Amino acid sequence: MSELTPFFNPASVAVIGATDRVGVGRTLLLNLLRSPFGGVVYPINPKREQVLGVKAYPSVGECPTTVDLAIIATPARTVPALVLQCKEAGVRTCVILSAGFKEMGAPGIELERQLMANKGDMRIIGPNCLGIMSSSSGVNGTFASSMIKDGSIAFFSQSGALCTAVLDWSRKVDFGFSAFVSTGSMMDVDWADLIDHFGQDEKTKAMLIYMETIGDPARFMAAAQRVGSRKPIIVLKSGRSEAGAAAAASHTGSLAGSDEVVDAAFERAGVIRVNEIMEAFCLMELLSSQPAPQGPKLTIVTNAGGPGVLSADALADGDGVLAPISEAAMAQYNSFLPDAWSHGNPIDVLGDAPPERYSQSLEVAAQDENTDGVLVILTPQDMSDPTATAQALARHANIGKPVMASWMGGADVAEGVRVLQKAGIPCFEYPDSACRIFNILHKFHKTTEMVSEPTQANAAPGVDREAARAEVTAIMQPALTSGRTVLTEYESKKILNLYQINGGRTEMATSPDEAVAMANEIGYPVVIKIHSETITHKSDVGGVMLNIQDDEGTRRAYDTIKENVTKNAGAEHFLGVVVMPFVKLRDAYEVIIGANADPQFGPTMLFGLGGTLVEVFRDKSLGLPPLNRTFARRMLSQTKIFKALQGVRGQRPVDIEELENILLRFSMLIADNPWIKELDINPLLASPDGILALDARIIVYDGTKTNQADLPRTCVPTI
Repeated sequence: MSELTPFFNPASVAVIGATDRVGVGRTLLLNLLRSPFGGVVYPINPKREQVLGVKAYPSVGECPTTVDLAIIATPARTVPALVLQCKEAGVRTCVILSAGFKEMGAPGIELERQLMANKGDMRIIGPNCLGIMSSSSGVNGTFASSMIKDGSIAFFSQSGALCTAVLDWSRKVDFGFSAFVSTGSMMDVDWADLIDHFGQDEKTKAMLIYMETIGDPARFMAAAQRVGSRKPIIVLKSGRSEAGAAAAASHTGSLAGSDEVVDAAFERAGVIRVNEIMEAFCLMELLSSQPAPQGPKLTIVTNAGGPGVLSADALADGDGVLAPISEAAMAQYNSFLPDAWSHGNPIDVLGDAPPERYSQSLEVAAQDENTDGVLVILTPQDMSDPTATAQALARHANIGKPVMASWMGGADVAEGVRVLQKAGIPCFEYPDSACRIFNILHKFHKTTEMVSEPTQANAAPGVDREAARAEVTAIMQPALTSGRTVLTEYESKKILNLYQINGGRTEMATSPDEAVAMANEIGYPVVIKIHSETITHKSDVGGVMLNIQDDEGTRRAYDTIKENVTKNAGAEHFLGVVVMPFVKLRDAYEVIIGANADPQFGPTMLFGLGGTLVEVFRDKSLGLPPLNRTFARRMLSQTKIFKALQGVRGQRPVDIEELENILLRFSMLIADNPWIKELDINPLLASPDGILALDARIIVYDGTKTNQADLPRTCVPTI
């Protein structure tokens, strides 16, 4: 039994703050008394002998039996003491409806601190919430105006107002829930607790979350990965248009918008993200009665060509495809459809289609092994019978694949819509909406397959991680000790090489003679760049010279870079130069690999088209380290440059497996070394002849102002 079970299946409930006066305490008590809940309800009010005709008790400790669930609806200042009373009375769970906590600033934060100190092992939902409902036990521990109908979707929301709106919608369309939870500020019970609990609940088929804040991202992602492959988790996350934090100093920081990181995190966790309330409603309706599709292939049955074509377009927009008709299915269609039928998908059964023609077509489509789902469209024509057709389709509601319908129109189709919904076939007002929902769900199936591959704690091919981590710490230590936050390219390249990311040979010189000696040791031609502890974008200050051919050119390059930096930045920023081979890989592409720290999810990675126009083209994908091979390939394939890397117009392909390995090693470098705040490899030169990091820049946290315990950590579960 889950430790949250007493919330949703209590034998006894105490209402602390129950009253006869109009208000939350009265509505809450009335809801519990009027609901199907079969347990005992104890009104708690030290000033009343009875409330609404029910015997009242001065405190929860004076109830005749131990209370499973206490619901508090009193002013915020009184709540810490009441929570202590509940703990001392052995109450197992508590819902706090009261507002006036951390949303009120410092005084409210102090009240929450007191609550947490007083609660002991008791679990708390809230504060500042609407309450909870459970259709299995009949508990209505809210101050909402009605009770949920029995169903199979669990709904959790940080917004009490959205809870009441969803409740009203559910009454309108006769939709049910297994549970209804207003989480409030999630002081104690969080998303992970609820996901784990309802993941074990046999009645719950799927979960819908309205989320304003993520809470503990590591716990959320771990719970979602455990449960999401068995039960879809749909998240409606607000804040997509938030401007976010100021752009970081690196290219990666300017690209990795926080909402894009949320998308990447949810995909990694196997969560379905939706952006519109209507999408969430439609998904709930489908998942409550139909299975999710196991692939992208949809068969469309329609009595009108136009809606079929529009549906095919909507399907293609979301990476769905029209299912090819198998030979066996084609023969069956030809045996009963008129000669003028479309002979393709969409299956146009013509405007005069009677109910039986629709029914036969749906049956054939469902049996076709090429089909992952079926959408049936009806437009009300003079010869059609929307209600009778719906009745004919109702017997095919449970075919093992998702069946959707779109009865287009108004009054003429209304009864048919009711027939379909009652049979468990979700009916959409417009067929393109059905296609969008189908696309969301087939992508979810693909995502759950990716999530099923565990992420190894050591997923860096060819790297001795313990040794590499120790050497990286030694390289960073002088900077951390002095408060310097920008590592030199010399230091950065050494770190990359430790994780088998080829940065090439890089040597440091503090005079023209040393530069010449290094150039001769490396071999001409060479590249010479500024060596600085403060300048990160070297080209901006004239700090890069390419294709140096001889000793004279090396001396000239040294002097020119020193002069440029002195003029454009200041002499104090010039500490010498670094010398490296001038490498010109044939048929090479410039890509970028980067990392920075997201304030919610911690270390975040970026891959995409690199070079000087990286912000212009913005061809990128995001991921959370450490990666596994599936998500490394996913990061590559989500970009436009990936097609070119595979070879186009007769060019040889880049070694994609090695590029995956570099992403895996890079991800482990970031996960292993939390002192790294930002890291850019731009460009990473990728060609059929090899892969080379031409430039690297690492920014670390200020070691004089940052505690190691406060450093962002990866939230990706590993084994």
